[in-house]
Amino acid sequence: MADVIIGGFYLVMVFISPEGNVMGEVLDHYNDPYQCVVNGQYEEENAPFGVGYVCIEDVIYKDGKDAG
Repeated sequence: MADVIIGGFYLVMVFISPEGNVMGEVLDHYNDPYQCVVNGQYEEENAPFGVGYVCIEDVIYKDGKDAG
């Protein structure tokens, strides 16, 4: 595995369309993973069915390459 730096955490809203497409939107960026999770849980509690929230690491690769 490449050397990485975690630059923070993205709170992402995701859902799957009736056609099966995964759709999403980044809502915010956090330095504290706990705050990301707390805000994600709040959003989840107030969201309609079928919408989910997840915190994803903001990964910076030291060698300049991306995850793909």
